[in-house]
Amino acid sequence: MNALGGARSSGRASGGIHVTDLIVAQGPTGNESIVVPGLTAHAQPGEVVALRCPTRDVAAALVETLSGRRQAQYGLISVGASTSRRIAPRTPRGLVTVELDRVGNLDPSCRAIVVDAGTAPAGASVSEVHVLAGGGAAVLVVTADEQLAAAADRQVEVEPLTDPAASAVQDPIIALADLTELVTATLCAEGVAPRRAALVARVLVDADARGHFSHGVGLLPMYVDRIRAGGIDPVADPQWVSEMGVVKVLDAQGGFGQVAAELAAQTVAEDAAVSGIAAVGVRGNNHIGMLAAYRDSFTRHGVVGLVFNVSGPSVAAPGAGRATLGNDAVCLVAPLEGSRPFIVDFATGIVASGKIRDAAHRGRPVPPEWLVDRRGRPTTDPHQLDAGGAVPVFGGYKGLGVALITEVLAGVLAGATISPRVHKQRAEPDHPMDCSQMFIAFSPRAFGDPPIHELVDELREAVVRGYLGELPDVHLPEQQETAAEERAHRDGVRVPRAVVDQLGWDVGAP
Repeated sequence: MNALGGARSSGRASGGIHVTDLIVAQGPTGNESIVVPGLTAHAQPGEVVALRCPTRDVAAALVETLSGRRQAQYGLISVGASTSRRIAPRTPRGLVTVELDRVGNLDPSCRAIVVDAGTAPAGASVSEVHVLAGGGAAVLVVTADEQLAAAADRQVEVEPLTDPAASAVQDPIIALADLTELVTATLCAEGVAPRRAALVARVLVDADARGHFSHGVGLLPMYVDRIRAGGIDPVADPQWVSEMGVVKVLDAQGGFGQVAAELAAQTVAEDAAVSGIAAVGVRGNNHIGMLAAYRDSFTRHGVVGLVFNVSGPSVAAPGAGRATLGNDAVCLVAPLEGSRPFIVDFATGIVASGKIRDAAHRGRPVPPEWLVDRRGRPTTDPHQLDAGGAVPVFGGYKGLGVALITEVLAGVLAGATISPRVHKQRAEPDHPMDCSQMFIAFSPRAFGDPPIHELVDELREAVVRGYLGELPDVHLPEQQETAAEERAHRDGVRVPRAVVDQLGWDVGAP
C-alpha cells in the first residue's frame, strides 16, 4: 500500500537505515561519471541525519538511488535486518521516500524514511521530519541546502570525487571508425606494419565497443612504451614449433600478442572443422587483449571455442594479501545459427586488472571488494594496484580452482610456464611477458550435430525461471556487451583524456 495519504507501508523495519560504500554514477553505461564515490551514513531510530550534497543534481541522483529509481554501481543499503546486495544494490523493503513538502502526509508508522529535500525552497523547515523521528523513525534528509542540513541531528558530507561536468568535457567521444584509424596510425608510426597495426587496433577498439575499457585503447600507451623499450617486437612472426595430429604449439617470438592469438584461433577453428577437435598452445607471447575478440574464427567455421590465458601475478588467493597468481582468463564461444554467438568471457580475479587501471585513468574509485592494498586491506584507490596491491580471486576456493585449471592448461601445457614466471608488462617494459594461451575447438558435427541454439535458449530460459522476484537488468552473459556495442556503433566511445594526452592525439572534447 502507498505510504502517503494515511496508507500504511507494507514493509516496516526497525534498527535504522544503513548506507555503506554507496557508489552512484550518472551518464550512459560504460561512460558514467561518479557523483557519489563511496558514501557511508547511518540513521538510528529517532535520529534525523542530513546527507548534505554539493549540488542539487547530486542530491537528485542520490535520492533516485535510495528510492530504487536508479541502480547504484556498488554499495550496501539496509533497513534493520533487510539488506540489499553490494553489487548494484537495490532498495530494501521498508525504506520509504517522500518529498519534504509531503512529509506531513506520511503514515506515522513508517520507521525508515528518506526525505527528498533537494528541491526544497529557501526557508523550508524540517520540523515535521523531527516529529517523525520523535515517534521512532530513522530519517535521512537528502539536501544541498546548508540551513536544512544544519537543522538535522547530524550531517554527513557527500563529496564527489570529481566534477562530473568537467569530466564529461575532458573525455572525448570518438566514433569507432575514427578510433580504429587513430590506433592504427599510432602503431604504424612505431614501425608496425599496416595490416598488423590494423589487427591490434581492431582488438583494442572491439573491447571498448563492448564496454570493456580495461582491454581497450587505454592499453595503447603501454603498448607504445613496450615497443620502444623492447618488450614487444613489432616485426616478430610467430613460429610453429611442434605438431602432433590436431595438437599444435606456436611460439609468438615476443611479438604482438594479438598476432599470435589470431593465427592460433584461425588454425584451431580450421583444424577442428575438419577433424572434430583441435588444440593450439601459444607460448612466448605478450598481452592478447580481450579473449572474446577472437570469436569470429570460431563462428566462421561453426565450431565451439575455448580460450584460456595465463598472465603475470596480480591476483591473491582467498584470504591472502599478496598477488602471487595471474589474473588468468577463460572464454567460451558457441556459434548460434542466425544469431550472435553465445559467449562467456571472464577473468579469474574478481575483476580484470585493467578495469581498475581504467578507473585510475578516469579518476574514479573502485569498489573495495575489487582490490586490497599491499597490506591486504580493502581499498577504493585504484592506484594501489600498481603499488603492491592485489585483486582477490573470484568465488573463494572454487574460483581458485578455476584459476589453477587455467594455469595447467594454458600455462603448464601450452607454455611450459605458470603465472608466477610471467613478466609483468608494466613493471618490465623491456622484457616480453612470456605469457601463454590454450585455444581448443570442437566441431558440433563430431558430436552428432546437437541443436546448440535450441539448447542454449533453453538454458537462458532456465536462468530466468530461477528468479522469484524482479529479474535483474543483466542476468546473462553478453547482455551488457550487446547493449554496449549498440551504443558504441551509434554514439562512439568515450576515451579517457589522460590516454588521449599520452598519445598526443588532437581530439577535442564532445
